[in-house]
Amino acid sequence: MREHENSASKVPDKKVVFVDMGETIVSFNPKFWQPIYWTLRELGYDVTERTVYRAVMRVLGEDHHPDPFIAGLSKLDIRKVLVSLGIVPRRDLVSYLESKRLLANEWTMFEDARRFLEEKKKKGYDIVMVTNSTPDLKEIRESLNLDNYITGYVASYEVGVLKPHPRIFRVAVDRYGYPEYHVGDVYEIDFIGAKRAGIRGIVLDRYSFYDDLKGVERVRSLLELL
Repeated sequence: MREHENSASKVPDKKVVFVDMGETIVSFNPKFWQPIYWTLRELGYDVTERTVYRAVMRVLGEDHHPDPFIAGLSKLDIRKVLVSLGIVPRRDLVSYLESKRLLANEWTMFEDARRFLEEKKKKGYDIVMVTNSTPDLKEIRESLNLDNYITGYVASYEVGVLKPHPRIFRVAVDRYGYPEYHVGDVYEIDFIGAKRAGIRGIVLDRYSFYDDLKGVERVRSLLELL
């Protein structure tokens, strides 16, 4: 279900689309926000997965530059996440949450993503992955055979900036051309970043975490974009 069509500021001169990686094309286990959600629930806090997700993504959307000790990603500020959730950021709670592993070491490709990539490729599209990621992207590419579908990759660990900074999108445009749209699962990172770069942004809202947003183009499945 598309909720709103926002017009692009330019007309693509060839068939190009930009896609995010995590939770758009690739499903990670566990999801980045889930260890925080599970831990807070175990400790008795009255939170939902949706509220934790939104708090985590709001905080991540504030960072534009990778942490020097986490190649390609920023360190999540747990204190800010707790404040956003209305939870007192006690030192022991912050330390305990920081001890949790957030980056997954298991992944698969979403079924709708496989069909989306196959169909777009058949139609002659260049599919460019614009992603906040570590050098582990290389392993993910190989294990899922992403190179069979993806024309090129623009990753934060090589560019030195994170979405939603518009520079990472501009690098992608310079390399591969102006896209019809960029689709990703995080409003604060994918939609806002694309908009800042003058690109039509689409939120892939698989879990209805953004069903309150107005004036934002939203789909529940990549098949809606075929």
